[in-house]
Amino acid sequence: MINSHKMLNFAASFKKNVMKKIHDLSLMKARSYRSILADGYRLYNENFRKLFKASWLLAIVYALCCGALGTLTAIKIPELTLALMQQLAAMQGVFAETAKEYAVSLAGIIGLLLLAIAAMSLASATILNKLKEHKETGSITIPPHWLTTTPDMMGRSLKGTFLTILVILIPLLLFIGFMSLTEALSPQFIMRHVTTTVGAFIICSILVAVFALPLMHVLMKYLMEAPCGYWKTLAHNYGRGLSHWGALFLVFFVSTLFVALVVQVIMLPANILNYANQQAHQGLLIGDPLGMPSYMTTLTFCTFALCSFIEFYVSQVTLVHNYYIYGSIETKELERKQTLNKFSLNSHL
Repeated sequence: MINSHKMLNFAASFKKNVMKKIHDLSLMKARSYRSILADGYRLYNENFRKLFKASWLLAIVYALCCGALGTLTAIKIPELTLALMQQLAAMQGVFAETAKEYAVSLAGIIGLLLLAIAAMSLASATILNKLKEHKETGSITIPPHWLTTTPDMMGRSLKGTFLTILVILIPLLLFIGFMSLTEALSPQFIMRHVTTTVGAFIICSILVAVFALPLMHVLMKYLMEAPCGYWKTLAHNYGRGLSHWGALFLVFFVSTLFVALVVQVIMLPANILNYANQQAHQGLLIGDPLGMPSYMTTLTFCTFALCSFIEFYVSQVTLVHNYYIYGSIETKELERKQTLNKFSLNSHL
């Protein structure tokens, strides 16, 4: 009898602790920025194995794209830059073949960069799918197989990511277009006003960064809620994100700072290889031998790929923080509407 009583007490206590844990980490709660950061780290750490199982394959695809991108940037570009500098130093001009190869390499870098962004977006979609499950049920279950996302979430993640990047780039592209037009109408204008031009570009970039911050909320709302067009979500929710700019800034700054510091450590081997390649090719200009082993290309690719794979999972911390600040903003707005409705009802009475 005593043992059965203890078992019942243990079961009741266990259930109470589980329910408290679910409530503590539930999405729809008004939180301070400190609670958002703390709960985000806690949710991510406690469910990392589940999130890893859901996303590892697409994370490998992202890592391979980054490996190819890093290899092209660290090895091929220094080689072509060296060839161009040698041709210019010999007063022979730039050979068309070298210029063409350089342009093809730059196009390859841009293509691989876009491919890496797309791969990261698709890999993040698997984690977003589990976060959506957490929003609806209060918990994250063990994935039954390696691809636990839906075509809809993958499509929305891909579309939302690139449209958000486009919205951020539009003002900068307009500024560059305006300066190009000014240079065409008044040759040497930029050279005569270098300080003014650089200052104007810096101010434009700062303003873009300030007004781009609410897009964090817009993107997460677009991904987490019922099917709705991106532009419609942007039009209806940008102002809401702007009204919570301070909280968004604090969460984004602290989370990004933490991720940036950790990523710098993770990417250190890749950065060392990149620096070694650049120094080796610069040494060729003064007659030094290249001195790089034949397996350098393979080593560079593997290093960049491995570092990028680890970097992907570190960077997903910011995704979880964005998830929680989305829930906090939505809860605060709901509470504000309820308060206004209650006040309006009381005033009518």
